[in-house]
Amino acid sequence: MRNHILLNPEVRPVWGGSDEARLLAAYERVWERKAILRRLYETWYRQIAASLREGNVVEIGAGTGNFKRWLHPRRCWTLDILPGKHVDVQADALRAPLRRESLDNIVMIDTLHHIARPFTFLRRAADMLRPRGRVILVEPFVSVWGWIVWKFLHHERLDFDFAESDGAKEAWDGNAAIPRLVLAGWERERIPLRVRSVQYCEWLSYPLSGGFSYRSLLPGRVLLALHSLERTALFQNRWVSLRVVAVLEKPLPA
Repeated sequence: MRNHILLNPEVRPVWGGSDEARLLAAYERVWERKAILRRLYETWYRQIAASLREGNVVEIGAGTGNFKRWLHPRRCWTLDILPGKHVDVQADALRAPLRRESLDNIVMIDTLHHIARPFTFLRRAADMLRPRGRVILVEPFVSVWGWIVWKFLHHERLDFDFAESDGAKEAWDGNAAIPRLVLAGWERERIPLRVRSVQYCEWLSYPLSGGFSYRSLLPGRVLLALHSLERTALFQNRWVSLRVVAVLEKPLPA
């Protein structure tokens, strides 16, 4: 199996299988063990927290509930298609049992690019949000450098010609092209949300950390030093960044 030797030991026994719940449990064990992973994600969590409006917070695609636990004591309701001890509601994002204009903030961390019908979901999200409510996204970004990484060094696909589908899909099946299409693609007008801000981030520290799936390729202190360097404008731009933290906002009624 490709890159099998580089897989985290928690992930190796379940990698490539069909038991999505076991893989999620393995990722939770990686999170608890791997300090560098928590440090990198905390950077994004702080950016998310700074963009939250007053009011309620719902994280869709919450997984192991890492953001919910970090945000405490502020309350965060969680929804995921898979069950988990930190998941409040188990449901498909496209069928979220949430009322119209009932939400102030929707947080999604590496979730949108896993949804089979992302444009349909964002229209539904706009319906669930109150006016000036926000969808805050942390997602892959296909910059010039990002195209190389997501195309050749990552297991998820990169498909700019994808079509929204009603067919069944695995929860972990992702398409790294979706965030770029949502934020700057030719179908942008299909979304009834305006782009309030886009922060570009990451270059090498996260790939070299191995993320949830793979072993770190450098010591944690080296990765943290590299991560600090990446916080400069030289690396936070649409040409070399690997990720975005984006805020979409529902306009006030005309």
